[in-house]
Amino acid sequence: MFLTISLLGCSAITAVNQRSFIDVKLIGVWEGEYVEESGTIKRWTQTRNADGTYTIDFSFTGLDDTVRSFTESGKWWIRGNLFYEVALPQEGHPDKYQYSFKKKECVSFVLVESDELAEGSGDYAFSECLVTDSPPATIGGSI
Repeated sequence: MFLTISLLGCSAITAVNQRSFIDVKLIGVWEGEYVEESGTIKRWTQTRNADGTYTIDFSFTGLDDTVRSFTESGKWWIRGNLFYEVALPQEGHPDKYQYSFKKKECVSFVLVESDELAEGSGDYAFSECLVTDSPPATIGGSI
């Protein structure tokens, strides 16, 4: 009987740990940069909102100095110890990243899983630094 109760208790703790939530430390306007093996420089500004939505303005600069810019919007959340991000309107499988704060205003990401990105898991790592805090918003429902 005690073993059964203990096991059920562990299951309940695991279920609680797996709920999605918003890490308030990630809310705001962030800038990042990544240099691909080809030499293309990816730069972006990402705004993560308290309601779990985001917008990223990308700028890719090739070796010939051609610039390609585009914007992506989607949803983000935390589950367990992982950062999840999915672009809209696809809403397919989200990209999953480990994340950690190395400096107070900068966060590092390491790709864990992605159906879309060409880079292999663990090989794609980057940092973003906070540019501007976003005002907190009221979160009305679950993600």
